Parts: sequence; structure tokens; C-alpha cells
Amino acid sequence: MFKQRKAQPNEVVGATLSQEHLRRLHEFHVAWVAGRHGGRRAMLRDCSLAGCDLSHMNFTEAVLIECDFSGIEARGTKFTGAILRSAKFDHADLTGADFARADLRGASFLEAQMIDAVLDRSDLRRDSENEGSSGSSFKGANLTRVNLSEAKLKNADFSGAVLHETNMMAADLRGASFLHAEIEGATVAGANMSDADFSGAILAGDMAERMDVLRSKGPELRRLDPGLLAETVRRHGIWVASQGAEGKRADLSGVDLSAVDLSGRNLCLADLSGAMLADTQLKGALLIAADFRDANLTRANLAEADIRGANFQGAFRRDLDLTNTRIGAVPGLALTTRGL
Repeated sequence: MFKQRKAQPNEVVGATLSQEHLRRLHEFHVAWVAGRHGGRRAMLRDCSLAGCDLSHMNFTEAVLIECDFSGIEARGTKFTGAILRSAKFDHADLTGADFARADLRGASFLEAQMIDAVLDRSDLRRDSENEGSSGSSFKGANLTRVNLSEAKLKNADFSGAVLHETNMMAADLRGASFLHAEIEGATVAGANMSDADFSGAILAGDMAERMDVLRSKGPELRRLDPGLLAETVRRHGIWVASQGAEGKRADLSGVDLSAVDLSGRNLCLADLSGAMLADTQLKGALLIAADFRDANLTRANLAEADIRGANFQGAFRRDLDLTNTRIGAVPGLALTTRGL
């Protein structure tokens, strides 16, 4: 729910812009930026530019509040110092776009492509003008080599985002969520990550060690040595075959099984809830009624596996391979695959 605001002079409200309208708006704005006679600052509120091509345009210091930029092409576009509160950039291509010092409070970048984008010193906190706003959202976005240095990102949502070589130096990330995010080679010196949530996140390379002193939330994943894991899987197979009379059910909940090869193994009814299964090989495995709730299955291979009756509710499944996988109900039981 947005607070009511009085329209400003020259402000366009509630319009849907065509590509031609956008071209003319850009011409006036560029003239304004250059200080030329007849120039006019771009000022839009609650307007739709969805699907338009803004590539390499210059909207430095434009006022584009509550606008819908969903699915736009904006490669190399300049939004330097622009006011973009509660703007929606969902599924947009923002490769190399420049948002330095922009006001992006409450903005949404759901699954946006943001490789090499610049957002240093930008403000991405809650939009106080939007009563339903929390922090800005980057859910599922590709933030490879993005510059977020000194950005204000309190309570921002990076769930499922890719942060490879991302610069978060001296950023305010208090209370941010990195649930199931993938972080590798990131710069985090001086960042404030108190109360940030890294549950189910993939911290590749030495990121876990580099971030330990900065983060404070998110359960630690358990690690099993290969021998103990093999014995756990073996005893579970006996438990399944004997219908619980012998062996022991595998409790692999919250275990880091990244890149482990479990192809063809019998893990029916196994507890894999909250497990880290990034790049895990489960090709041809028997996974009937297995529990995958809240697990991270990034790039996991379940090709040709049997997952009838398995529970995937809350699991993160980016690039999950389900080629020729058996999905559906378990014969004779009121149990079917859930969460896919």
C-alpha cells in the first residue's frame, strides 16, 4: 500500500510507454542532463516500460518511482543517481547497467541478469513510502561481478541468487537473506553481515572461512567422512530391504553432500531434509518417499532416479536434472511426489 503523493510538475503518472514514447523521453532527458535548452528531466510514477529496450540509454538522475521495468533490455544503461523507489526489474537484462548512488529502496530484481552491473553506494533498504515494503529483492538473480560496495542492503533478499566475484566490500547487509544463494570469490571486507541468514547457501572455495567472522545466522551443515557416509548408506539399504527389522534408516538431514556420488544407491525413505546436495550425483538412485524438504539441489543429477512419493517442499532446485526421472504416486499408497 503506497502513501498518496501529489503529482509533481512534468511528472507522468500511470502511463504505459511504447518504444517510441521511450525514445522521445530519453531525448528530452539527455538534453536536460547536458543542460541544453528544451531539455526536460524524466519523471515517471507508476508507469509501465515492461519489455522495452533501454540498452545504452542515459537516465542519470531520472525520477522513475514505482515503475514496472519487467523484462526490459537495459545493457549498459545509466541509472546513476536515479530515484527508482519500489521499481520492478524482474527478469530484466541489466548486464553492465550503472545504478551507482541510485535510490532503489524497495526495488525488485527477481531473476534479473545483472552481470557486471554497478550498484556501489546505492540505497536498497525498505521503501518507507510503501507500507508493504521490506528490503530490496534479488531472488534468483545473477549478480556475477556486480559492484555492491558500500551499498545499503539492510534486510535485502538474495535467496537463490548467484554471487560470483561480487564486490560487497563495506556494504550494510544486516538482516539480509542468502537462503540457498551461491557465493564464490566474493569480496566481503568491511561488510556488516550481522543477523544475515546463510541457511542452505553454497559457500564455494574459501568463502565459508572468510565470512565466518561476519555472519551470525544459519545452521552449520554437518559433514561426514566418506567411510561413515558409505556405512550409513549401506545400513539404510539393509533397513529398507528388511522393512525396518534390521539396519538403520539414514538420517542425512542437514548434511553437506555436495558433489558426492550416490548414483544407483537405495535411499528410499531417507531423511535428506535441509541437506546440501549441490552437484550431487543421484542418477538412477531409488529415492521413493525420500524427504528433500528445504534441501539445496543446485545442479543435482536425479536423471533416471525413482522419486515417486518424495517430498521436495521448500527445496531449492536451480538446474536440477530430472531427465527420465520417475515422478508421481507410489502404487498402493496415498503418497505422491510433492514440491516439484
